[in-house]
Amino acid sequence: MSKVIEFNKSVRDTNAGKNSVLKDVNGVNGTPISIAPGFPSLEDQFNQLGFKHLRFHDCLGFGDLDNYFYDDDKDSQFLPNIPQASQKNTLKLIADLGNIRTIFPNAAAGMRSNNVDLAFEGANYEMTDAHFKRVMENANLNPTGINREITFRIGRTNRGGSEPPQNYDIYATLVSTLVERYSLNYQKSGLPRKIAYWEVWNEPDLTIFWNNIHPNEYYTFYEKIARMIKAVDPSAKVGGAGVATGYNPGGEYIDGLLNYCRQKNVPIDFISWHYYGNSTADPQNIIDIGDQIQMSLNKYGYGNIESLCTEWNSSPFGTVNVLSKIQSAKNAAYISSILTYMQYTKVDLAHYYRGDASSFGLFNNEPGFCTYAAQAFSLYNKLKETPYILSGDKDFSSGLTVLACENENGEKLNVIAANYKVDKNFPNDRPPKESPIYKQHYVDGNRSISELTDTWSINEWFGGVNPTSIQGDNYVPKKDIVNQLPNHGVLKARTRNYTESDQGVMVKISNIGYKSLEVKAYRIKEGGALTTALPPETTMGISEPVSNSV
Repeated sequence: MSKVIEFNKSVRDTNAGKNSVLKDVNGVNGTPISIAPGFPSLEDQFNQLGFKHLRFHDCLGFGDLDNYFYDDDKDSQFLPNIPQASQKNTLKLIADLGNIRTIFPNAAAGMRSNNVDLAFEGANYEMTDAHFKRVMENANLNPTGINREITFRIGRTNRGGSEPPQNYDIYATLVSTLVERYSLNYQKSGLPRKIAYWEVWNEPDLTIFWNNIHPNEYYTFYEKIARMIKAVDPSAKVGGAGVATGYNPGGEYIDGLLNYCRQKNVPIDFISWHYYGNSTADPQNIIDIGDQIQMSLNKYGYGNIESLCTEWNSSPFGTVNVLSKIQSAKNAAYISSILTYMQYTKVDLAHYYRGDASSFGLFNNEPGFCTYAAQAFSLYNKLKETPYILSGDKDFSSGLTVLACENENGEKLNVIAANYKVDKNFPNDRPPKESPIYKQHYVDGNRSISELTDTWSINEWFGGVNPTSIQGDNYVPKKDIVNQLPNHGVLKARTRNYTESDQGVMVKISNIGYKSLEVKAYRIKEGGALTTALPPETTMGISEPVSNSV
């Protein structure tokens, strides 16, 4: 017998979403514009998938302050898909792109000399200016009029340097010019709207990103940056810490930061955190994390500030196997489940990692418009046409997750249903059993920086600036990575009963008030067509009896 999930059309669920309205949890990390040779631009695709909120992180220099990439970095997340024969040249190109496009190419030189003028020398605003402008103007196919918003992650791209900045005061001064440029006086930089969210660093709880074991170092750094941001633009939103381990009750980089801000009266408008599901493979853990975040916020008197999940996915492992798994139909079910569960916990804004064609991205080099994972976001975007969540069954004890919503006048309903079965092997580096190995895009290292100086390349990847004109000194010697602090909590998979969900789902909507209705259904299924953002229509397989207004 199929699982029956019931909703009441006469009652909107004010405890779901934001006072019954679907939340903007369908943001992504990355950019729709190509960041390197070999990666496509995806402006039309981002629009059709409804991506409004973009967190600029791991964009190889765009929006980065002081990268110092090494050209022999075999741990680069870009490496798995690059042919062996071209890996050396490609790693050199990746390092050069990340270092040349960084905004302050002499930041480290200035900080180690305690010379703020040197830190500003050769400031390279133009490349990030041009990229931000192109992203936010969003001039191509934009059927729903999306006005893109950028979350600015203060710091570096992954593998762009793990040592904390050498002079916090100078670093804060560098940040002040960016807030003035992109937030306070954004029109002067050609942006159509301000950048509102400023996130201080990325994953300082992982020493591969912040090579220091003393949390007070991060607190001091955060305070310098936060106070400077508010001094320049009091209306800007500042927060942190973008922790890798979102579930860490009493942990140093959520509870510790909140306590520090309370004691020192340091500005904080949001707390940010990440969730990758590899430990349990259970998307319902997002509720556990969101609820714990709310408890921490309440404990320190910040119950009303925002909670941002600035990275999430089913797995953090950048391998050929995993990158195919997270583009599969099974991960589409995982994604749809998470987007639903986020309506019932403390998540105010979320950014999937990631939205483009890079590693972990929603696009690959197979024929077709997108991937199955991308189609999950397309369905959520369609759900936002009917943004008011109906009151209904919140029984998440099977493999089924269902959300029903209506438009303002109640004349249209949309229902999204996901059937996901927890499998602890799914997020790990085993060959996928649910999908083939998909062909991926990768950085094309056949040309060096000096060979990317034709007019088209300069405009496409360097904002109109000749990359050979950028000279900098952000070099920081490699140091041994210190041990990380231990976590304070362990997530567990929820108990499930798949007996009913294995048979499918029946959605019952009471008090519907219609005598007749027109139904259209879409289904994501491995092997299904990927020629459009929406998955194939399967209306003929759906029955829609209407009797006694039910």
